[in-house]
Amino acid sequence: MNAHDIRGPVAITGSANGIGYAIALAFAKLGTPVAIIDLDETLARDTAAALAKETGIATCGVGSDVSNSEQSTKAHKEIEATLGPIAVLVNNAGIMARQKGWIEELPEADFDRMMDIHLRGSFVWSRLVMPSMRQAGYGRVINMSSVNGLAAVPHRLAYVTAKKAILGFTEALALDCARAGITVNAIAPGYVLTETLKERLERGMLDHDGFAERTPVGRWAQPDEIARVAIFLADRASDYITGATIAVDGGLHIRGDHGENIDISPFQ
Repeated sequence: MNAHDIRGPVAITGSANGIGYAIALAFAKLGTPVAIIDLDETLARDTAAALAKETGIATCGVGSDVSNSEQSTKAHKEIEATLGPIAVLVNNAGIMARQKGWIEELPEADFDRMMDIHLRGSFVWSRLVMPSMRQAGYGRVINMSSVNGLAAVPHRLAYVTAKKAILGFTEALALDCARAGITVNAIAPGYVLTETLKERLERGMLDHDGFAERTPVGRWAQPDEIARVAIFLADRASDYITGATIAVDGGLHIRGDHGENIDISPFQ
């Protein structure tokens, strides 16, 4: 028996793989119709079809650059025509910095693209779903920030700026629609073992053990651990939570010595 009270359908940006797909799968397993939104239209449609076959739930796959209003409007209309008005929006689409460096080495185009995908994309899609949510007197908007939106790291200026901006966007939108029965919250994941990061680990671009050691609980997160928090925020049980950011980072953002190697003998 499904104990959750989720008024679907749910639409998730950037959900053909990674955390977004884990969230889509989690909702589908609960019986919630799911819309897969991704830059790669073919991948989005294929993923939606596979998800429908696996779970028996109605799905819709659409392609869109989330920062492009025209593409997003077209995609939104297709979702509504297929599944009905969106009740839960998860603004998950994002990109990672291509390289680390000083601000003077950061191309303006790279900074703009980071802001476009993370922040403008969240704005575009939130604006699209808001009229039907207001009309229904119910809605959920869940924005994806990052542990780096809570605690900055060096040489990642564009990414940190975008993820911190998501927190301000979340709080401002939460205030604007709180009396309409719509909640707006953010999730701030830590290090998550997505396929993209697994690939970077295999290529030696990231230090798996080093990142695990920096995390107080001593390990990386699995994508489904982020999905479970999205499920909670979409549930009617979270009606009184809005404008909040939930860190799912194993305690990383509260640790003040990121990367510091301190050898301390066990307390006796």
